[in-house]
Amino acid sequence: MIAVIVINYRQTAVTLACLQSLDAHAETDFHLFLVDNAADDRSHAALTDWIASRTGDPSGITLLSNADNLGFAGGCNQALDIILADERFNAIALLNNDTLIEPGWLLNLSAPLDPSRRIGMVAGRMMDLAHPERIDSLGIVFYRSGIASNRKDMRTPLLGPCGGAALYSADLLRAVRAIDGAVFDPAFFCYAEDTDLALRARALGYTCAFADDAVLRHHGSLSSGGGFNEFVAYQGLRNSLFALLKSLPAGFLWRNLGWILLMQCAVTVKYLIKGKPGLVWRIYRDLIRGLPRVLRQRRRIQAAMIAPRDDWQRWTCLRFYDRAYVRHGLRTLHRRDILAAHPVSGEADQRSDAHQDWQAPSSGAGR
Repeated sequence: MIAVIVINYRQTAVTLACLQSLDAHAETDFHLFLVDNAADDRSHAALTDWIASRTGDPSGITLLSNADNLGFAGGCNQALDIILADERFNAIALLNNDTLIEPGWLLNLSAPLDPSRRIGMVAGRMMDLAHPERIDSLGIVFYRSGIASNRKDMRTPLLGPCGGAALYSADLLRAVRAIDGAVFDPAFFCYAEDTDLALRARALGYTCAFADDAVLRHHGSLSSGGGFNEFVAYQGLRNSLFALLKSLPAGFLWRNLGWILLMQCAVTVKYLIKGKPGLVWRIYRDLIRGLPRVLRQRRRIQAAMIAPRDDWQRWTCLRFYDRAYVRHGLRTLHRRDILAAHPVSGEADQRSDAHQDWQAPSSGAGR
């Protein structure tokens, strides 16, 4: 059976629309784990009323209400601790609360999963809800500059699924947790946690498939403030560096060191020009503060690595970064009212907040 995790954070009406689409279009059996972060009486009442009125078996839903906001990482880990202790579940889907699924999404997403070939991750097709013809994400692409982004082109290498529309095998998640103590790094809170998980899974020899017929539509960034802000930039950039330092083998880091440093210089210059020196200071200050923990994690991950060292280069995009993002970023560099350089129509579609990268790297679609 498939377990589906949906996290609500002060967006109950949006979440209920997502759950209704899941009920209507999953086309396969599943058990829903609904995590309500920073729950209040109104959200709890609305969610419990929906569960009570839901057609079908209400025992197929587990509601986890938290007084505090545990973030995406903490909320998922809370549900995963229950799921991974239950042998009934062989796969786990993550679904953003600001999405609407198309018919057969869950059934089609689960089809490529193949433990015998170590296919332990599956990405689907996420489209823009407001502009149905625009691709929002086809999974994660990882650039040689050490930054990930939403994959927009089928020709680019696929690292792993976007956390807003992902499927993982239970075996993969148990293996990752056994190495590092948690599926999602609790220090991440939100953003880039799906990139971090994909890198750790790749280190253990797991691969990712793409299900082109698993389609959903995404609002984007509702739970984190409706787009880019300093919180998104801080979380995304700091967490991207944590993920890079934890999982990438030394040979990869050395071969691509120049590109990685160039990206970090670009990040620094960008936000200094935009009048955000405090943001730059916080990112790198907290990166340094977190280094002892990250290096301990790195030793465990590198010791357990079974993926051939050359494989890392094979599924990394050898470009520096997304060209449309770079062009748009350069054109808007001196505009302080545009903190994030979102792509413009006809050039590249706006990424979900899963990966705003050096414009604002985030991960896992709208929070």
